[in-house]
Amino acid sequence: MRQKIAPVLLFVVGAVVLRLALFGDFLDYVKPSQGPLLIVAGALLMVCGLVGVVHDMRRDGAEPAAPTARSRRATLHTHGPLRVDPAVIEQVRQKEHDHGHGHDHGRTPGVAWLLMLPMFLVLLVPPPALGAYAASRAGAPVPQPLAHREYLPLPAGGPVPLAVHDYAERAAWDGGRTLVSRTVTLTGFVTPKDDGGWYLTRIMITCCAADSRSYLVEVVGSGRSPAANAWERVTGTYTPGAPTAQGGKTARITATAVTPADQPQNPYELP
Repeated sequence: MRQKIAPVLLFVVGAVVLRLALFGDFLDYVKPSQGPLLIVAGALLMVCGLVGVVHDMRRDGAEPAAPTARSRRATLHTHGPLRVDPAVIEQVRQKEHDHGHGHDHGRTPGVAWLLMLPMFLVLLVPPPALGAYAASRAGAPVPQPLAHREYLPLPAGGPVPLAVHDYAERAAWDGGRTLVSRTVTLTGFVTPKDDGGWYLTRIMITCCAADSRSYLVEVVGSGRSPAANAWERVTGTYTPGAPTAQGGKTARITATAVTPADQPQNPYELP
């Protein structure tokens, strides 16, 4: 039977997409609203792959068996009135030689099945969400807001829970105007600093991990440096951040309490 890898690969890709969507792992790559679309896409890919496999099996079963070398030779006459031209006989012999060495272009090379290996790895062990490594490469400067924004005063009382990107933008691009004399609580993962300190970090996505933006808030006064990628909850007050050597604006918080936190189901923040 001919080995057709394309339908099988299509089926496996669909299985990977469906598995990520059903078990919630897709949140490591795209925003929550994409979940239903991924379920539909994964199911369609699996159906298309299955149809392709069945089609190939039926076609292979309907193909007549190739004639053997002996049967081909039996139709060629080398003597008598039906004698075949010697050049034709030589061509047939060459074809039989090639056939004997396994030159069957209808079969997929065995090495092509290695294309399945990355898919099975993703199916069994999905890659984690972006973390400290990606954030450290982005650097400490707070990204400029995508659009003009009015920073409204924080609600009364405290401590006020804020998204990390919201705090960072208020601190860097609004001069901390709405944060002065207020106590806030931020939750994020740890990105170590080169000098031994650390940042509380969250990554924001608009659509998927490909358009991610890292927001790092330097934590001072915590008295300890947690491990990279550990999730922490920081309660503290606004402190102006020092600009980077290139003049980039940064965010900083003076911690009054730091406690371990569970990783949220969706590790990314949304605009």
